[in-house]
Amino acid sequence: NSQKTINQINISYQKKVKPIFKKKCFDCHGTITDFPWYYNIPGIKQLMDHDIAEAKEHMDMTNDFPFGGHGSPVSDLNSLRESIVNGTMPILMYRLTHPDSKINQAEQKIVFGWIDEAVKNIKTQEKH
Repeated sequence: NSQKTINQINISYQKKVKPIFKKKCFDCHGTITDFPWYYNIPGIKQLMDHDIAEAKEHMDMTNDFPFGGHGSPVSDLNSLRESIVNGTMPILMYRLTHPDSKINQAEQKIVFGWIDEAVKNIKTQEKH
């Protein structure tokens, strides 16, 4: 049953990957609780709100896996891998003010392992 597969992937996500994404991705793709001091500067707030809304439109991690946004679970997983491999996420402007926001090699290994397992399980489920 495909819902069971998605639930298993979500449990694995919460255990292995969510702690990484919470530190690296949630400021734009999740729920932000701690805005930086400069958020209230006129103009900056509007820019940040716009960027966050756009980020969530693409991939909203607020409610765990499957992510919200416009992609299917498999396309979201493939997009995640591509963004990490190409270094396009987080965006440069964010990295400049958050030097530790890039996913490091150890974290990549965990995330890619989860993505591989998730894609394999979804595709296996689709065949049945």
